[in-house]
Amino acid sequence: MSRRIVLNGGSAFAALGEGRSTGTRLFALSGKVRNPGVFEIEMVKTTFRDLIFNPSLGGGVTGSGEVKAIIPGGVSAPWFYPEQLDLPLGQDEVADAGSMLGSGSIVVMDTSTCMVKAAWRITRFFSRESCGQCTPCREGSGWLERILYRLENGQGRMEDIDLLLDLCDNIAPGLTWPPQQTTICVLGPSIPSSIHSAISRFRDEFVAHVTNGGCTHG
Repeated sequence: MSRRIVLNGGSAFAALGEGRSTGTRLFALSGKVRNPGVFEIEMVKTTFRDLIFNPSLGGGVTGSGEVKAIIPGGVSAPWFYPEQLDLPLGQDEVADAGSMLGSGSIVVMDTSTCMVKAAWRITRFFSRESCGQCTPCREGSGWLERILYRLENGQGRMEDIDLLLDLCDNIAPGLTWPPQQTTICVLGPSIPSSIHSAISRFRDEFVAHVTNGGCTHG
């Protein structure tokens, strides 16, 4: 990136991309991809599909070979699904679709991924990272993590599913994006994104964890 600017000048770099998303950007691609890594790509002119499936970039999906969900901009971001694969990697384009590019960390989940476990592991991260200063984050993250843990490990109750959403709504009222700010920093209102995304799209998996007494994803 810097070498290109030195050799060709700032105006040449800014001519790349489109709209407010000019130049190139580094994206960290991980998860169920054949070639995880950090890739510098041109903004807007590259799509999620390009990044994931181009042989010189992500190289395609491992496991089942089918995308189930994408975390588009770090674990604070609402998830995307197969229908968003052709969305350009641009700030406005992703924001208009209801999420964010955020940190540029893109995680791919395939059809073998347990969405309850994915939401639980993300929530456990937030719970551990909470500094404890703000009540919604300090208390909410812990409650959410414990509920997801018992769902994943066979002690969940059917009412836990809506309880998760109710707690998320208390942390980020309305469960809108961008979230309502209820804490000093953005960590607290970022917690509901993965849970809301998972339940909204994969509620059947949460129900199955209750009826089957835990996870059935290998």
